[in-house]
Amino acid sequence: MLKSLKDVCLFLSQSIDKIKKKVEEVFAIKFNFKKLQQKSIAAGFNIDFHIFDQIDSTNSEAKRVGRQLERITQPQIFIANHQTAGYGRLKRDFYSPEDSGLYISFLIPVVGKTFNPGLLTTMTAVASAEAIQKHFSVQLQIKWVNDLILNKRKVGGILAEAITDPITNQLAGVVIGIGVNLYTQSFPAEIQQIATSLSDQAEAKDQTDFLADFVNNFLNHLKTYQNADFMSKYRQLSSVIGQQVQVQFQNKTVVGVVETIDDQGRLILQTTQQRLVISSGEIIHVSPTKSN
Repeated sequence: MLKSLKDVCLFLSQSIDKIKKKVEEVFAIKFNFKKLQQKSIAAGFNIDFHIFDQIDSTNSEAKRVGRQLERITQPQIFIANHQTAGYGRLKRDFYSPEDSGLYISFLIPVVGKTFNPGLLTTMTAVASAEAIQKHFSVQLQIKWVNDLILNKRKVGGILAEAITDPITNQLAGVVIGIGVNLYTQSFPAEIQQIATSLSDQAEAKDQTDFLADFVNNFLNHLKTYQNADFMSKYRQLSSVIGQQVQVQFQNKTVVGVVETIDDQGRLILQTTQQRLVISSGEIIHVSPTKSN
């Protein structure tokens, strides 16, 4: 009986090891995390990585970790192969199937009292686009403020969320999450006409070099982003400057032509009645002006 029990335990242990190995091998098709960490250290970033084959949401996990820390002193990175409850702005679902996308969140400390969430989000869009265009043969655009656009369809999204100190209610840190459709071949019916992927190849290649450049480029921009030194690039990539748009903000919808995006990441909108400076909102429709 004892021998039989030992045999059962041994069999279960070996089976679990095989399952774990299988999961790691599948996940390693896309990213080699040891190599990723080595590349980050070589670039001067000694960062804690949290890696998951499956999780509800990398942003949710980053917030949970951030709230448990007495103080957020340096960035931490959370990456998943599959999100079961990925979400974007206004808690909308973000489709995050396994083995086909990049789902990553950065937990970062807040430095100084002049934190500008608009600049962080716009910087993240530029840093993401730069890394993507280095490794994929695509020309991306950015729809203010947080959508990565390929051929007029959404290929990625960005979401920044604050972490506040429960005692002082002061800002303690920020989580910035990015989701990118790398190889996703099919989408739910409700987003089939508006979503796309970077590649039409069904089988993902190893993307360790891409991910390392993605992480390191973000961290390099993070050092100086409050100087808005990336905003000229953001404007070059903008899909909305010069276009007529509908914008939802402050519980209303306005229509106007986008003059520019200023160095604070704000949308400058000329309506028929006034010139608006919008720091937070959502563009819900874009149509070319008659001159275009």
